[in-house]
Amino acid sequence: MKRIALWAVALLTILGLQSCNKDNFGYERQVEFTAEGGTKSVTGTESIYELSIANYNGNEEWDDDELDGNESVMTVHFDWLSAVATRHTKTIVITAEPNKTGKRRVLYIYGEVRDRSSCIKVIQDK
Repeated sequence: MKRIALWAVALLTILGLQSCNKDNFGYERQVEFTAEGGTKSVTGTESIYELSIANYNGNEEWDDDELDGNESVMTVHFDWLSAVATRHTKTIVITAEPNKTGKRRVLYIYGEVRDRSSCIKVIQDK
């Protein structure tokens, strides 16, 4: 049973990564941070209406207010990474906390645009 669950998670992760749009709506496909962390902004060609961060295992956090339309700012924090985007703009501000683990870290930011995903792989050095 445990093996089936692992296969299901692996398949969903692969499908999720495949669902990213080919042109990524102008957003960078990969952003890298040093171990010290910091903040970077990425700008695309279209605005996003939903924001989430996920890891390899399919664990995910998303903006709680993405569907009600009343909030103007979407904020997501997952593990060591935060992402903030203002509705109807084309910029995502990404902040990585300092990496004190001694290991390279990777997370994925997803932004929904017209019922498709833009996907930004965020890598932090050890």
